[in-house]
Amino acid sequence: MGLSIAVLHNLRRLRNRPGDTGEAAGLEAEYDTQETVDALCAALEAAGHRAVAIEADADCVQHLRQRRPDLVFNVAEGLPAEGREAQAPALCDLLGIPYTGSGVLTLALCLDKAMAKRVLLQQGIPTPAFRLVRPGEPAGASGLRFPLFVKPVGEGTSMGISPHSVVHDPAELDRQVRAVHGAYRQAALVEEFLEGREFTVGLLGNGPVTVLPITEINYGALPAGYPPVYTYQFKKEWEEDRYYFLPAPLDEALQRRVAETALAASGALGCRDVSRIDLRLDRAGVPHVLEINPLPGMAPGVSDLPKQADAAGLGYGGLVCAIVEAALRRGRGSLSASGWSGGRPGHFHEAPHRGAQDP
Repeated sequence: MGLSIAVLHNLRRLRNRPGDTGEAAGLEAEYDTQETVDALCAALEAAGHRAVAIEADADCVQHLRQRRPDLVFNVAEGLPAEGREAQAPALCDLLGIPYTGSGVLTLALCLDKAMAKRVLLQQGIPTPAFRLVRPGEPAGASGLRFPLFVKPVGEGTSMGISPHSVVHDPAELDRQVRAVHGAYRQAALVEEFLEGREFTVGLLGNGPVTVLPITEINYGALPAGYPPVYTYQFKKEWEEDRYYFLPAPLDEALQRRVAETALAASGALGCRDVSRIDLRLDRAGVPHVLEINPLPGMAPGVSDLPKQADAAGLGYGGLVCAIVEAALRRGRGSLSASGWSGGRPGHFHEAPHRGAQDP
C-alpha cells in the first residue's frame, strides 16, 4: 500500500524574461512551473502513492492539517523573507510531518552564500576568497585579486548574474555592487573569479551517497565575446546538449577530486537525501565550491539533476522515488510499497558521505 504524499511547492505565475532583474523576478524564477508539479505527482502516483499538490503559501498549514499526509515531498522555495527556503521544513517540523530533503538549518545556511562559504572555509574545503558588501558600504576589493565576481548573497537560479558580473577594476566593481544593491535590496557577495572549468555534481541518498554523472558547462559553445559565466540568460536560452558535457570528460583523478569535494561540501552543510554542488577549477586545477544547492531544480528534461539521473539510467521516476526512499530510511524505515526497488545501476559512482549530519 502506498503513502499519502503532499508535494509542497511554490508555483511560478509570472513569465520571466532573460533580462528581468530584481527581487520579485528572482523569486519567481526559482518557483516551479505547473508542468514540474504535475510531473512530480505523476511520478509518485506511478510508484503506487497518493499524491496531492499543496502550495507553500499562508494557507498551507490548514491544508496540511486537513490532508494529514504521511510525507511531504518538499520543493518549496518559500515566500519573500530571510531564509525563505527554510519555511516549509519549519512548518513540517511544527506539524510533525516528515519531509524529503534537508532541514531548516541547512536550507537557511545554504541560501546565505557568505555563511555557507564560512562553514566551508572552517572545514578546509576550497572556495573562492570573498568579502560581503552590505548596502551602504564601500565596494573596495580589500585584498582580493581581480578579476572579481559579484552576485546577490541570497538568490538562486543564477538571478543577479549576468556578463557584467565579472569585473576587472574598482570602477566596474563599484558599478556592479550598486546594481545588486539596487535590484535585490540585499548584500553583494564579491569573490575572486576562477577561470577554470565549471561542474555541477548531483548527490543522492545518505551514507553512502550516490554521485550522479557529473555535468560540465561547455563555455566553448557560447557566442563570441560572451564571458564564461553561468548566467540566468545561459540557463534559459541555451538548453541544447551542445552547451553541456554529460558526463563531463574527466580523467579518473580529477573526477574523484571533484566528487570528493562535492561530498565534503554537502556533508559540511548537513545536506540530506539530495543536493547539487557547483564547483570551478582554479589555475592549479583545484576544485573550489561555488554554491551548495540543497533544494535542486526538479523540472524533467530541463533541470541539471533530472538530466543527470537520466544519464545514470535512473530516469525521472526513479529519481523521485530514490529521494522518497532516502527520506524514509532516515525516519521510519524503507518504503517497501515503492515501485522503485532501491537498486542502483552499476555505473553509478558511490562514495561515503563524510561529515553528513543525519538526524
